[in-house]
Amino acid sequence: MSQKHWSKKVWGWLASIVGVSLLLGACVQWILQIGNFWMGFMAGSLLIFLISSALFLSWKVAGGSRVLAWLMVAAFLIRLILGVFLAWGLPRFGYEEKTQQAGYVFEDAYRRDNEAWTLAQSDEPLTVAFSDAYGTDQYGGMLALSALIYRSISSDIHRPILIVVLAAGVMALSLPFFYMTVRRRFGLQIAIISSLILAFYPEGVLLGSSQMREPFYIFFLTVIFWAGTLGLEQAKRKWVIPAAILSAAGLLLFSFRIALPVFGAILFWVWFVIAGRTRKRWLKIVGWGVLVLVGGMIFLFFRDWVDAVIHWDTLETIRRSGMLQFQLEGIPESLHYPLVTVYGLFQPVLPAAIAAPAPCLWKGIGIFRSLGWYCVIPLLLYVFIRLWKNEPEKKRWLIAMAVVVGVWVLIASMRAGGDQWDNPRYRTIFLPWVAILCGWGIRFARETKDRWLTRILVVEGIFLAFFTEWYLSRYLSSALRLDLPVMILLILILSVAVVVGGMLRDRAHSKTS
Repeated sequence: MSQKHWSKKVWGWLASIVGVSLLLGACVQWILQIGNFWMGFMAGSLLIFLISSALFLSWKVAGGSRVLAWLMVAAFLIRLILGVFLAWGLPRFGYEEKTQQAGYVFEDAYRRDNEAWTLAQSDEPLTVAFSDAYGTDQYGGMLALSALIYRSISSDIHRPILIVVLAAGVMALSLPFFYMTVRRRFGLQIAIISSLILAFYPEGVLLGSSQMREPFYIFFLTVIFWAGTLGLEQAKRKWVIPAAILSAAGLLLFSFRIALPVFGAILFWVWFVIAGRTRKRWLKIVGWGVLVLVGGMIFLFFRDWVDAVIHWDTLETIRRSGMLQFQLEGIPESLHYPLVTVYGLFQPVLPAAIAAPAPCLWKGIGIFRSLGWYCVIPLLLYVFIRLWKNEPEKKRWLIAMAVVVGVWVLIASMRAGGDQWDNPRYRTIFLPWVAILCGWGIRFARETKDRWLTRILVVEGIFLAFFTEWYLSRYLSSALRLDLPVMILLILILSVAVVVGGMLRDRAHSKTS
């Protein structure tokens, strides 16, 4: 390609990015009408232009795939559109409370973002965000970044939508690093399926449409995972180590309590893969010893905090849920904690989201979030059963991810005490690895025509059918309501019938073939 032609192409791309940025900036300001139109238009357009440029450059570095381009554009736009809709719709169709009347979904985001605006308006340096002066962000990173945005491009009035634009862009920026990594390790099919899950998983979409930290966690984890993959494959690239260091530093600034488990998970994954390659026994012993030591140090560091928070969250969950209080009556107190943890594994509960009375906007959000998790649950369960049927090298990668995801989902349920907001939010931190596991499971089931995924889906359908009727009868006072123990027994009987019947069918089929 000649230099003249290349220069013309670059200018064409730049003009397209500028045009789209101006159009989106105008639409956002016209819909929300926050402050002076031209100031809001320029602030939004400038931020969208910077994000779009970063997305374009990362897409080119990732190979310029058309599929990846559509995924990145769709991931960014769906979060931006939802964020604008929520900022516009919550004051009109949400509950009469200050958080929603201000256009925020999450109370944490509302409090932190307002303190960021206060800091931006003050004469204090942004480093104050990392002190005890502002209590809503105990880590400081998100507070400082939000204040920087407000101070630099929106000093005239508070525009929370700018932080939504940033979160949506950062989430979309995760995709090229993720796509490159998965395609390199697992192939094109799994890369596309996994990227679709990462881009459109409902909880991830909602968090990326809000002023939350999780999109940044996911981005940092994805970059570190990408760098780690290249390191394991001994691919020499100059920017890998700096990118990993910067991402690790960013993660620490945004939350050291999240950073340490993430670092531990990455270390476990890297060592588990390396241990499968080496034949040196002494190296394996030393490696596992170091890993156990690091895990023990992380556990001791968080022990008192986790113990206090877990028990407090459990008590709060039981106290807030009259249904849960009623069901736990007569059960030994020592079993309350594990039962609430199991309850947390199923949060947000899809039958409750369908049956519980709520404004249409919130009912839609509840069903949207729940559907995402209830699509993932059977896939993860299927993967835990089937990942052993893979080539040894890839198997070790999947096992390491499955162990981390399984432990983290359990911790999230324990930490959040079954809460329908914090629990799903914590689970989303390892969404990239969840997406890979689910992508592999879908591809494996399709290629092998494995019936076990269908059986797991049927069992989940039985569970959902019974519990949906149970919740509907609770809110509609239906006479058909079953006692919970009887209903659980029926679910177990039908589920066992599906599993055993399927196994007998497989055995009969194998004898005739």
